[in-house]
Amino acid sequence: MNRYLIVLLLLLSGSLPVLAAGIQSTTQYPAQYSAGYSTKTSTQTSSQYFGQSSGQSAAQSPSPLGSASSTPTFPQQVPGVLTPPSTPQPAGSGAPQNGTAVPGGEQNGRAMLNGAPSRPEDLLSDADRARLLEYRQMTEDERGKVSKFCMMTDFERMVMEKYCRMTENEKADDPDFARLSDAERARVMEYSRITEIEKSRYDRYCSIVDLETVSSNEREDVSEIERAISDPRSDDELFRPQPLKMKRLEQFGYNFFRPDASAFSSLTDVPVGDDYLVGPGDRIILQLWGSIDGVHELEVNRSGEVLLPRVGAVKVWGVPFGGLHELFRRSLATIFKDFQLNVNMGKLRMMKVYIVGEVRSPGDYNLSSLSTVISALTAAGGPTKNGSLRNIQIRRVGKLPQSVDLYDFFLRGDRNCDVRLQPGDTIYVPVLRKVAAIGGNVRRPAIFELKDEKRLTDLLRLAAGISVTGSLQRIQIAGINAHDNRQVRDFNIDPRKGDKQFTEITDSIGIRHMDSVRIFSINSVLRGQVRVEGYALHPGDYALAKGMRVKDLFGPEDVLPETYRDVAVITRMLPPDYLQEKISINLGQALAGEPDHNLELKEFDRITLFSRWDMEEMPMARISGEVQKPGSYRVYERMSLRDLIFNAGNIKKSAYLKSAEISRSIVDKEGVRAQIIDVDLEEALKGNPAHNVLIEKMDEVIIRRIPNWVDETGRYVTLRGEVMFPGVYPVLKGETLSSVIRRAGGYTDRAYLKGAKFTRKSVAEIQQKKMDEILAKTEDSVAKKQAELASTASSKEELAATQAALDGLQKNIQRLKKEKAEGRVSIALAPLDKLQKSGYDLELLGGDNLEIPQSTGTVMVYGEVFSPTNLVQRPGKDVAYYLRKAGGPTSNANEDEIYVIKVDGTVVSRAQSGSGISWDEDARSWSFGGFKSTPLDAGDTIVVPQEMDRIAWTREIKDIATILGQVALMVGVVAGM
Repeated sequence: MNRYLIVLLLLLSGSLPVLAAGIQSTTQYPAQYSAGYSTKTSTQTSSQYFGQSSGQSAAQSPSPLGSASSTPTFPQQVPGVLTPPSTPQPAGSGAPQNGTAVPGGEQNGRAMLNGAPSRPEDLLSDADRARLLEYRQMTEDERGKVSKFCMMTDFERMVMEKYCRMTENEKADDPDFARLSDAERARVMEYSRITEIEKSRYDRYCSIVDLETVSSNEREDVSEIERAISDPRSDDELFRPQPLKMKRLEQFGYNFFRPDASAFSSLTDVPVGDDYLVGPGDRIILQLWGSIDGVHELEVNRSGEVLLPRVGAVKVWGVPFGGLHELFRRSLATIFKDFQLNVNMGKLRMMKVYIVGEVRSPGDYNLSSLSTVISALTAAGGPTKNGSLRNIQIRRVGKLPQSVDLYDFFLRGDRNCDVRLQPGDTIYVPVLRKVAAIGGNVRRPAIFELKDEKRLTDLLRLAAGISVTGSLQRIQIAGINAHDNRQVRDFNIDPRKGDKQFTEITDSIGIRHMDSVRIFSINSVLRGQVRVEGYALHPGDYALAKGMRVKDLFGPEDVLPETYRDVAVITRMLPPDYLQEKISINLGQALAGEPDHNLELKEFDRITLFSRWDMEEMPMARISGEVQKPGSYRVYERMSLRDLIFNAGNIKKSAYLKSAEISRSIVDKEGVRAQIIDVDLEEALKGNPAHNVLIEKMDEVIIRRIPNWVDETGRYVTLRGEVMFPGVYPVLKGETLSSVIRRAGGYTDRAYLKGAKFTRKSVAEIQQKKMDEILAKTEDSVAKKQAELASTASSKEELAATQAALDGLQKNIQRLKKEKAEGRVSIALAPLDKLQKSGYDLELLGGDNLEIPQSTGTVMVYGEVFSPTNLVQRPGKDVAYYLRKAGGPTSNANEDEIYVIKVDGTVVSRAQSGSGISWDEDARSWSFGGFKSTPLDAGDTIVVPQEMDRIAWTREIKDIATILGQVALMVGVVAGM
């Protein structure tokens, strides 16, 4: 940061800053600001809500409500704007914490033990599964509202609730709300319309919204066959509604013609068949060998002839490619004997065809002579969805139009309909006439064009038939009575219900233009089964045999060792209403054949087994202190102290081997009492039974640290500058500053002891915390002042001047935010013998830094003087001398508040020597003559502040500048110059 900028802030403050070593907690702020601070202590400012500084304009500022939208919606989370501080993972989430070797959480624990579930819903509770079904039955609009509400974090809702509770007057006075755009305010209004009952209802579904989103995305990629085979309906959905879910039907065949498939029109380099008719523009490659050698490229001229060597013109127009070999052989044989030949086609001719009607890009096209109807239509982008695929007409001069039905190609792969084109042909795609749709449980759901199809049998043939999951007991045909109304018809086409064949039934059902046939699904509930859930070797569905009992479900190895055998729960559906009943049995007795527990099973029964640790508290012990992985660990049978230490990664080298402590909780009839066991850790690690005691549940083991042990990070200090051997030095506990300087060879001859700069990491952390708090409060004060500016300014000039000053302060706040407190501690170095006896011979801590500079030999005079400058320091010269050298104070100077920033970071002001007599603590003597008689050292700075009270608009921002000046000293950009 620019050092002159900070001095300018100090000048604007006009009051005495605190020491550069830190700001005392008793700092007093002006009343008009301290009141604002006290009210903002527990709330976040607009900068924290919006992720912006107060100096940013509303148009540039991120908002807690997300990006502005023309349509009011619920707020979406904006990463980095309204994201609250990360919170610890809650217990039971399944993640190990502090070395804990136990899987957390009942559901996640079961998932880990039972293997990955077949579906995400399998991890849901019964209540959540019911909510999931309710959510799936909502309309799209209702699901959208719930989803938007649930995507909001608690922090975002807190902001919205804050705005909703405000009155209109409070909103007008609130600077946070003032920066919202109109669209964002509309979104707040939208949120305010949600009643508390609706919020409570939406909250019920938040636990399953993400699961449903993932499940719906997965379902989009699953075919009907995959779904029918691998995902039968859960028995939790027994006797619940099974509405028909149809994908959006598309018109069949049109997706064949892709806009990027223009390569079909380039067919000039593919082999030609024997039936290809040669015409003008074709090139023929003739190879000869024997009595005549050569390769000749022959081009068919407009007369349909080619010129053979020494033979002359030969007519080839209309000759099939397969007949060229014999034609050329006969022609050449009239001149040559004993020769061989080979005929190939070279570059093929191009021809012009016309494509009109309902196509994406009608027009005339130059295509290869090998082009067909399909390749030509592809070059034109294909028919539009208003164009027919079954009555495409090829119009050729002098011949009757030829009709092409592309369904022969699309449905059966029959390319006999793919007519080869000739020059001048016109392809006409007429308007689509009749269509009918069929969806649901058919193999090829789509909207089909009708040609000769008039019966349901014909439409089913186009759809490749009904899938095995389709119900024949009821199909529905929704149709339109032309120019009148819509009508629905239901049919039973199951041949098992009568004496007619399936085709006879479907032939009797007519299909009209715009009919939509829906094939419903069979009941998807898996019948004839029972289910095993929970802590079993093979959880899942089992076929129910007649007379089957609980014992019959489990083989010798199907019950896991840690299965809880005292309890298993059977969930049974009781007819006729199929309400659920819970039956608790003793699993161990059921497996032993005890009739009261080995119950006969019924269809849809669910047998739930439990892990021992679902029903009992797992024995745990905790180890802390000097081990690699402190935390909680499971206690096994005959687990010793050494075993627990090895589970925790063994001891650290800092562990105290002479003793360790075990705190044991003993539970008896009287209650709980503690027992402390001291052991010799070294003997315990050797396996001595007297010290390697057995661990019991709830034991707390403490491995102590070697007394006076210092970690690697706390052992080093850094010396820079004018010492004989600067560098990083390890220190022992209790070692002082003079000791380390002596180890570094002492001072050099150029060392300027008064300018020594000592910093400490712990002090920097405290300063940084205070600095952050002060800057946040100051920024809020500047923002309030900016909001009040228009109503308090007495003139345009005052308004502009105040605004400029506040903008400057805001920029300085942002710059100070980027700085870090250096943690300077003001000390007075002296020769080592004297330093050792003084109060400045500090005990060193890890991370301490000492920098001893050379003397700058100058004194800076800055502020309201006629010539701010650096002057050569002269021994014994005082403040008055240097002020005279700088031209003296100007008329705008506040001479009562002139102060000196000493090279060691301390500050001397006129207020400290108001009577002309002051006590110098370091020199242990009285000084006379007042402030201006104070002698200065090299590196000192005289600051002459501006007389703030003479300018009306600066009076109220004076204290803000004071605070910024204090922060500037804290980051250490002025001290030590």
